[in-house]
Amino acid sequence: MKEIEAEFPLASIKLDTLITDVSKRFGLPLVRRGLTQVKDCFLDTDDFRLFERRCSFRVREKLEDVYRGMEVRLTFKYPLEEHPFLLIREELKLKAKAESPGQIREFLDGAARALLERSFEVKLTVEESSTEVYLGKPGEILNLSYDRIRFLDPRKPDSGVSEHALEVEDHGVGRERLIEVVGFIEESYSLVPSTETKYGRGLRLLGAGPAAPAGHGEVSVPS
Repeated sequence: MKEIEAEFPLASIKLDTLITDVSKRFGLPLVRRGLTQVKDCFLDTDDFRLFERRCSFRVREKLEDVYRGMEVRLTFKYPLEEHPFLLIREELKLKAKAESPGQIREFLDGAARALLERSFEVKLTVEESSTEVYLGKPGEILNLSYDRIRFLDPRKPDSGVSEHALEVEDHGVGRERLIEVVGFIEESYSLVPSTETKYGRGLRLLGAGPAAPAGHGEVSVPS
């Protein structure tokens, strides 16, 4: 599924005010609002092959899964095209049942060793509590997510970096409307969108990965 979104890191805002402003300005009524809590583990090869290609592989645990049985969600993302301020990526998702997330990671590491002769391990952990807001009408939705994020280096679990971020994603309103909303938020709230991925940002803030190579902002679509 094609994902088109804008990410605003270091966003300190009054969410209710922003929701009201965007809803009125663009005629997008509130459809749904809710809270989610997740723990994400980003996996990569020992030599950061996914990071080097601006790809990410995420194993997600949702808090509610604790009460209804362990279900983890696997997400692989890779860039489709370059844009000055939007992230435009392919997003492949899969749900999997397992006794623990470690069982999934063990399976993936074994596959990587067999296919790539590389280990596949957790490089970044992200704990995230989000307010999810959906504006518009069925089939033409704008998704706003205000995230309280904690980046953790799995090698140093006692250290971490916390911040707030705002994500604005097209769920049917179209790219042009999304761009209009992003421009409105920039102008009204003095926020600046970034094309740095959450995986890349976490590694950089923690000093847990390699330096971004020259041309890292360019799109390299896996073959």
